[in-house]
Amino acid sequence: METATDYLEIDATLVSRSLVLLYCSQPKCSVCQSLLPKVEELLKKYKKVSSLYVNLEDIPEFAGQHTVFNMPTVLFFADGKEQLRLVRAFGLNELEEKIEKIYKFF
Repeated sequence: METATDYLEIDATLVSRSLVLLYCSQPKCSVCQSLLPKVEELLKKYKKVSSLYVNLEDIPEFAGQHTVFNMPTVLFFADGKEQLRLVRAFGLNELEEKIEKIYKFF
């Protein structure tokens, strides 16, 4: 998973890619840091999904624009529209099931 460097990069990715997962967190969030490698491993099954790590300390305007107030937050976009939002307490099985439902249409 690549790290987003600025808000424009995130917007460009959402416009240019059909399926995008954004993993939003901060380095100080221990739960976020332990979950990230598991999400990355899960995404290996879904070759059509582009993914970005959004460090909310570096890109705070993203949190305001997308109403991200808790971490970790996973946002999943299809054709530039948010289709899925999982916040804080979610399981990998739940994430996989929801991605699968959207992925099969692409």
